Amino acid sequence: MFIGVAPLSRICINTTMPTLDWIGKAAVIDCHRGVPCRVLVEDKALSAGDPQTGNLLVEGDNLEALTALLPAYAGKVKCITIDPPYNTGFAGWAYSDKASSAEWLCMIYPRLRLLREFLREDGFIAVSIDDHELSHLDLVMQEIFGAENRIACAPWKAEPSGGKQKGFVRVGHEYLLLYAKGPALTLAREEKPVVGVSFADRWGAYVKGREYLKWGAHSERNDRPDMWFALTAPDGSEVWPIRNDGRQGRWRIGAQHMSALKTLIDPDWMHWEMRPFAKGVTVDGMDKRWVPYEKVRGASRTFGWGSWLDGVGTNADGTAELKAIFGSKVFDTPKPSSLIRWIIGLCPEKDAIVMDSFAGSGTTGHAVLDANDADGGRRAFILVETKAEIASNVAAIRLRRVINGYTRQSGKSGYVAGTGGGFRYCRLSPP
Repeated sequence: MFIGVAPLSRICINTTMPTLDWIGKAAVIDCHRGVPCRVLVEDKALSAGDPQTGNLLVEGDNLEALTALLPAYAGKVKCITIDPPYNTGFAGWAYSDKASSAEWLCMIYPRLRLLREFLREDGFIAVSIDDHELSHLDLVMQEIFGAENRIACAPWKAEPSGGKQKGFVRVGHEYLLLYAKGPALTLAREEKPVVGVSFADRWGAYVKGREYLKWGAHSERNDRPDMWFALTAPDGSEVWPIRNDGRQGRWRIGAQHMSALKTLIDPDWMHWEMRPFAKGVTVDGMDKRWVPYEKVRGASRTFGWGSWLDGVGTNADGTAELKAIFGSKVFDTPKPSSLIRWIIGLCPEKDAIVMDSFAGSGTTGHAVLDANDADGGRRAFILVETKAEIASNVAAIRLRRVINGYTRQSGKSGYVAGTGGGFRYCRLSPP
């Protein structure tokens, strides 16, 4: 006889979108609404710097702290970045990699529900996670934020050496799961310096960009008939997109694209070079033809952000930062501030409010202070840390030293100049 065992969690499929159900969900789905209201009480002895910056470090249960903060900050936060416990214990929760996903979901669900209320209509949230809970977290965030508001699941190269051995595959990456609050989302674009061969025309200097002739797969006329048309070359001749092998190809742009229309009027809108066909190939008796290239002006260009996070810091960098400040590893698994700087860089405004309700060692506050110091911004952070000993003995000390400056305790010797700024250290009033 076969006896079925109910799973701890299961995916339910309906006509709109899949949802995740688990043991205990009914009890926590609205529990954030029943959290008793408490107020924040500042501890000036643990605060530092200018109290008018708007920066806060709050010690206390993050569900209760978020409830206390909500009246003042609902709908005002541009960016939320959290690194919830997915492989360590969490206060009263005994969660670990060996514990049930249901337990972890009961912890994270009401907190995400509450965090959504802090976001501006054009705001977003970035959640750090690993393989263990990625699929569960994604479904929960689809339920809370909407599947249509999923921005990206960005892999982060956390361990450059390849990570720990798990079975036959070494796992050296984690993820950032990014969701918008809604369709009003606004993000900054990545800016990169323009590199390439420099030229000049009657409008000024420019760099030769990529060519307009399509290469590789799907580069034939039949693949995109609307991109088969003639352009006007500098000598007044008609130029069709002919591939290197002599077959009819296509351009990268359509006939109604601005560059195509302008080039038909003035060929100098594009950069032109005479280039040969493949060896032995001739078209209409010619072994070469005109090929147009984009003209790129200005010192930099903007792009959509790449979702492969390689080169924005590793776990080892996060540990090294703490050792430089404290002389030892005072917190397990700290994220590097450079990773959080990347997240903050998605915000177009330099006065955005950034929130982290799993503050840990204060990496997010450190990243905000560094960002302001670099570009003169007036961003503000709101940090919440549940464990009193971490909030007061790690995060507060770290932020104070970043603000005031400190002598490196390990690694490279030398003094690190302070960023300026300040923060208020607060606790929750008694219930």
